[in-house]
Amino acid sequence: MKFNETTIRILVRKNYGECFDFYTEKIGLTTVWGDRNGPYTSFAIDDKSNPCFAIFSAEAMSMFKGYEQPNFSTQPDTITAVIPTLDLDSDYLRMKEAGVAFLGEPQYIEEWGMRCTYFRDPEGNLFELNDASGV
Repeated sequence: MKFNETTIRILVRKNYGECFDFYTEKIGLTTVWGDRNGPYTSFAIDDKSNPCFAIFSAEAMSMFKGYEQPNFSTQPDTITAVIPTLDLDSDYLRMKEAGVAFLGEPQYIEEWGMRCTYFRDPEGNLFELNDASGV
């Protein structure tokens, strides 16, 4: 198992194009493969890096025999994708100016020993942006 090479993949159930725009225009990821039309796009942090993130149309999951899409209208928070940053304040401001709606400003949580903030993508998936600078 190569867990250290894990890629986060979001299953898009609502609007693929909106998610594509969010990750490219607001988060600033670079498209490695695929496009705004789907059903699959992989992203990297820049054009010199390997893919680290992907979106996949949930409708295409039916290609895997045995998969059944869950029947619910709201998504519970069962997973958080963590994005470490060396400059939390700068990345927070850049993303906020690009239109990312954060759940709150970056804050230090003493019990966790770190600063972080949270946001959701257009699908409602929860992301943590945290300070990995060690300062």
